[in-house]
Amino acid sequence: MATSRTGAVTKKKTTARAAKSRERPASSPRGAPTLADLRRIARSIVTSTSVMDERRMLSLYADSIESQESGEQPTYGIDALRRKLERWSKRVSSQRWHARNLWVDGQTVIVEWEANLTVKPGNKKVVLHEIAVHEIRNGEIVRERFYYDPRELR
Repeated sequence: MATSRTGAVTKKKTTARAAKSRERPASSPRGAPTLADLRRIARSIVTSTSVMDERRMLSLYADSIESQESGEQPTYGIDALRRKLERWSKRVSSQRWHARNLWVDGQTVIVEWEANLTVKPGNKKVVLHEIAVHEIRNGEIVRERFYYDPRELR
């Protein structure tokens, strides 16, 4: 409804063309993913982590990836990420990851994880709660940060 100059209430006409233009996503900054791209990447992050497919996981990253674990300095580059994954696999003897929640917006994928881990040495059973924040550009993860209590892994 709209009000005319005389104060009379009139119905606002909406053409199919105008309605369709409102449904189009707003143009995004250069390199920014579409919502569909973000959802696809989010599903790939969850799937590759859940089944521990390291090759698929690494394919999601930019060569210049910045990755930061809770309480640590960031690492830079895909080779540093590979080394970090190698250290992780030496640290745990078994792991099962479950994505409790997943959010996508703007240029970011956020995953709330719950992991059942067996940590070496001593085969300590741990339930780790983690928030992972992944920033996406040009269809690749360019920056990620992980938030959890590192004391749980001791």
